[in-house]
Amino acid sequence: MLRYNEENYLKVIYYLAEGGTKAVLTNEIADSMSTKAASVTDMIKKLSNKNFISYEKYYGVKMTKQGKSEALAIIRKHRLWETLLVKKLNFDWDEVQEIAEQ
Repeated sequence: MLRYNEENYLKVIYYLAEGGTKAVLTNEIADSMSTKAASVTDMIKKLSNKNFISYEKYYGVKMTKQGKSEALAIIRKHRLWETLLVKKLNFDWDEVQEIAEQ
């Protein structure tokens, strides 16, 4: 089971890697998440140890097959929550992003 922060990193890496197909630099991840490169490096180590990504210094991060699968599951779950909130609980689409994220 992934922690909230780990899920967010996987989603960001997936989107930056255009569906998990290209390598992403740590600075790109840091910029996208408004955090420091050192924090990204720490999380990369954790995700790499869990076999979700592979990291090669100076070449960036690539998603593994397991990482892509997990990222897609997280994104699907998020979209399902958004849909539920709009269709069944009468939220507006512009209100659901943060709630679905929780």
